[in-house]
Formats: sequence, structure tokens, C-alpha cells
Amino acid sequence: MKSSITLIAMAVALAAGSAQAETWRDITTDARGSYAIDADNVVRSNGKTAFTVQTLYTSKMSAPNNAPYNKAVNTFLADCKAKTIALTGVKLIDGAGNVVFSDTPTVEQAPVMTPEPNSLSAKILQAGCSLK
Repeated sequence: MKSSITLIAMAVALAAGSAQAETWRDITTDARGSYAIDADNVVRSNGKTAFTVQTLYTSKMSAPNNAPYNKAVNTFLADCKAKTIALTGVKLIDGAGNVVFSDTPTVEQAPVMTPEPNSLSAKILQAGCSLK
């Protein structure tokens, strides 16, 4: 129960932080797009780290509801010591800035994974764990 309350508090902190100025730091760029972490809103609590990653795609993508989008803002929860990461929120945004799809799984629904070495997920985990 205590960890659920902590995770909820971290999610609220991230949501509240989205109203603050954002400082995006590059993570990587590949053929699909560029990835950056919001350095101002990294939250650490009880051995977990929550953070937001923005992706700008090089071409239009298709959301689960078939809506086109070219930007994603995803939230992650990482265990830096165990080197695991979970996707805890998704916002897909079109060229006009409208959210065309969003999903916020519960902590229990968000699958925790150990990224493959040198994968995009590994780079995102490393970026989140290296700040603050």
C-alpha cells in the first residue's frame, strides 16, 4: 500500500511539474525520430525514478485509434538499481498540438521490463537515472 501511495504521489508530482518550464535534454536520434527527457521533472522516491520523455517523429505515425500523430509524450517509472523500466503514461499528439490518444495504466498494469543493452529503452532508462 505504501508503495502504491508513493507511486501515486510521484505521478501527481509529474503532472504538477508539467505546468513548470521544461528543459528537454537529448537522449538519442534515430531514423524514426528524436527523443528527449524533461530534466526539470525527474522525481525520485523510495528507490524509484519517474520522468517524462518526448519523441518527435520524422513522419506521421498511426495511434491505436488510427489517428495520425507526430509527437509522443510518455512517462516512465524506473528502478535504477535493478535497471528496470515501466511505461506509465502515453500522450500522442498531432501536428496541431491536439492529444489524439492517451493512456495511463495503473502501476499494476504497466509492465516492468529490463531493456536489452544499447536499445532505445536502455538509453531512456540511462537518461532518467543519470539526472539529478
